Amino acid sequence: MIDQEQRIIELTSLGISVNEAKTYLTLLVKNSMTVNEIAQISGVPRAKLYGVITKLITKGFCIEKVGDIKKYRAVDPNVVVEKLNEIYQQQIEQRKKIAKNFSNSIISFYKKNMSKTDPLEYIEVLKDKKQIGERWLELQKNAKNEILVFNKAPYAIPFTENLNEEIYVLKKKIKYKGIYEYRDIKTESEREKSITIISSFVYAGEEARIVKELPIKLAIFDDKITILALNDPISLKPSITTMIINHPSFAKAQKNVFESIWEKAMSFEEFKNKGV
Repeated sequence: MIDQEQRIIELTSLGISVNEAKTYLTLLVKNSMTVNEIAQISGVPRAKLYGVITKLITKGFCIEKVGDIKKYRAVDPNVVVEKLNEIYQQQIEQRKKIAKNFSNSIISFYKKNMSKTDPLEYIEVLKDKKQIGERWLELQKNAKNEILVFNKAPYAIPFTENLNEEIYVLKKKIKYKGIYEYRDIKTESEREKSITIISSFVYAGEEARIVKELPIKLAIFDDKITILALNDPISLKPSITTMIINHPSFAKAQKNVFESIWEKAMSFEEFKNKGV
């Protein structure tokens, strides 16, 4: 047998309040009841009961009987269930309509905002040396076709660490061209050390050329992403502040600079035979 609490739960799940459910179930006890009788049996406070009864009458769940003393009678439960189902279906349709309108509105809003391009969203600025090194290795690893590099101090990662990554890249048949500057080489031992380092990269498959001085630190990945770092123009101290620009047009312009210097640079063989 279903108890009263279960009936209240079932009715409230169909969209009416707890007090409305209690009042309607109380009205099913006898043919008609006064407010006092309903209050005593239902447990709904008398102060709230008049408002509850008015709502039940409006919804068609309760009828007021005319007489010297106002009494109320419950509408047949079969009719009430039909009305509740009708209300429930109306709520579903209303929610579907609201959801559809919201969907259309939010999709339009999303597309409109996604079409807006932040003028700086393709520029990434890094200052932490470790972060720069990690980003450099990541871009090398993800390259698909070509990497062009101006090798100029200061370096974010040791040559030995970069060599391991470059060997991995070259094994993927990616074209790798590097231009090295020798401006800071002052002694024969420094030149020999430089030759040893560059030889390791050349042996791995890199194309290398040498110039006395490079204008900037630069790397171009797949004609799309450019890394560059400029020296502080005031202190002239080496700077590791680095910009990563994901913009094909900018990369194309920098590639023209690279190729211009590449054409004028000496081969690695010439450099090996050149004295300090």
